[in-house]
Amino acid sequence: MSLDRDDVEKIAHLARLALREEDIARYTRNLADILGLVEQMEAVDTRDVVPMAHPLERCQRLRPDEVRN
Repeated sequence: MSLDRDDVEKIAHLARLALREEDIARYTRNLADILGLVEQMEAVDTRDVVPMAHPLERCQRLRPDEVRN
């Protein structure tokens, strides 16, 4: 996705951010790079990937859930 100066200025306005004039070009490039990365990630086929609750296989360090009087 390509962004232009007007898009970045509108995003900054909506986010209530004040951008300096000399920073707008850098923000435009950075946001375009981020959106490009998101597009690449969306293109990956994840149909056979099982969703995970946590990226590490760890057990909770909690007491066992046992019924007691």
